Amino acid sequence: MYNVMIVEDEMLVRIGLKNSVDWSRFGMQVIADMPDGQSALETYMKDKPDVVITDIRMPRMDGMELISRIREQDRQTRIVVLSCLEEFELARRAMSLGVSGYILKLTMTEEEIASTLSSVRHELDEQRQDRPARVTTDTTTVPAAGLELVKEKVLKDFLLYGIYSAGEFEQFVRQSGMRLAPARLAVCVVELDQYARLRNKFRDEHGHLIKMTILNMLDEITTTFERGEGFYIDRTHYLLLLSFEDMHSEQQIRQQLRLIARQVQSAVYGCFGSSVSVGISKIDNAYKNLSSLYQEAQQMLRHKLLTGGGLLHEPDEQLDLAPLEQGLQQLRDHSPVKGLLSPLKQERYGDYIRLLTERLHEDPATMQPLLFQFVQWISTNLYEQHQNEKLLLLDITTELEQCDTLPDMLEQVSEYFVRVAEYAHSLLHMSHEIARAIQYIKQNYAQNISLQQVAEHVSLSFGYLSNLFKKELQITFVDYLNRYRIERAKELLIGTNMKSYDIAVQVGFSPEYTYFSKVFKKVTGLNPNEYRRQSLKGGAAFDITGAKRE
Repeated sequence: MYNVMIVEDEMLVRIGLKNSVDWSRFGMQVIADMPDGQSALETYMKDKPDVVITDIRMPRMDGMELISRIREQDRQTRIVVLSCLEEFELARRAMSLGVSGYILKLTMTEEEIASTLSSVRHELDEQRQDRPARVTTDTTTVPAAGLELVKEKVLKDFLLYGIYSAGEFEQFVRQSGMRLAPARLAVCVVELDQYARLRNKFRDEHGHLIKMTILNMLDEITTTFERGEGFYIDRTHYLLLLSFEDMHSEQQIRQQLRLIARQVQSAVYGCFGSSVSVGISKIDNAYKNLSSLYQEAQQMLRHKLLTGGGLLHEPDEQLDLAPLEQGLQQLRDHSPVKGLLSPLKQERYGDYIRLLTERLHEDPATMQPLLFQFVQWISTNLYEQHQNEKLLLLDITTELEQCDTLPDMLEQVSEYFVRVAEYAHSLLHMSHEIARAIQYIKQNYAQNISLQQVAEHVSLSFGYLSNLFKKELQITFVDYLNRYRIERAKELLIGTNMKSYDIAVQVGFSPEYTYFSKVFKKVTGLNPNEYRRQSLKGGAAFDITGAKRE
């Protein structure tokens, strides 16, 4: 295998190139990715990679100087230049220094990259040089590019599954060169806030780019502080193992722990525009205590549910529930939807707020499914009033699913109630024709009705009624009918034991269950069975008396 070093100061470009190319296809492996020319030159002098792919404009040492310094050492290393259009003249100058090719960063395609790497591979084969770097331990020989994966596996086996003893883990720490002394250890668990939105923002469906970027950030930060290492736990959680054997003051260690955690927060925000929450453990000695430190850091991180994202959570943290209590009180006293309910239902609305307040103090985790049920109750009860039609357009399920803290959820519910009230009042101006069409849909939704049938019922043309739906409700007839049917299906899923495919037929969908499931997920963000499980989480649903109904 030929060894490759990528040099690029833009992290997303650097990590994206590293992880989007099937390097093995070209007989290559990436052994290093560096953010500037100076660190790249130091790595080059130590590891002598076969291929260097470098940007031109970088801090500390630019690409032109890096290429010149490499060429002072040898003419064999293959060099590829990453450039922008405005750097074309520099790229041409680089060619005179024995560069194998250049790639335009903003327009590079898989085909262009493949063509360039194939050409470089051909040159390397002709030189007949093959210098794979390898790391040797006492028990095995591990490729340099795979050492981090080995570390991650051993760490998880030790921390999470107890497969290795503390002694075996200590031996691995020595053999692998981990920066982790057994004295004055601490653990930080880092959680990406609102991960689904972050993944959607960067169109990173599998989260691979996010993962590699975060791991590189953690590596750079721990290297800068010269202590500990960072690891991947799962798609939303990362681990920092840190040791402070050179510090004897707990206060000093705590200060540096906060500094490192805030550096992680700053790096993630600078790169992704997103926040992270960090749970921090106490300080202890010996590898055998790492598991308990990890559990403690996780426990601290659970405080995020009550406090909101973007904070550090340490032992002895005093939780302030006043903001959540105030949020619930505002929903009780100032919610605009209360005025749309009957007096009896206003009382039941108050019962929901009372129960949510009790759960906040007794078992905060149960507030999440209860909030889902509360919103569904509001939607269903307003739905039977005459001011309700645009509620079909305002399904909040997706928004709540993407929230990972109670402050965020309460904010979403509050905003949802404001929008619902505004839309409900706007329906006072709904035309007579649309009102009659909607009434017909309500009475016949379980049948196989069409826009043509409804148009004939209200004595309008097919096209004119279609335009009225879009103008007054900002939705097509088919979407409106489907959403109304889904609302009825949601009630049956929660209130009965009917099979979901029987419910599909009962609310007017064809016996083809797949279509019903597809529409249901489009409207709610969940398939029918997931919606039922979410609404009846834990095998029982809360009722407004505070009891559970089986």
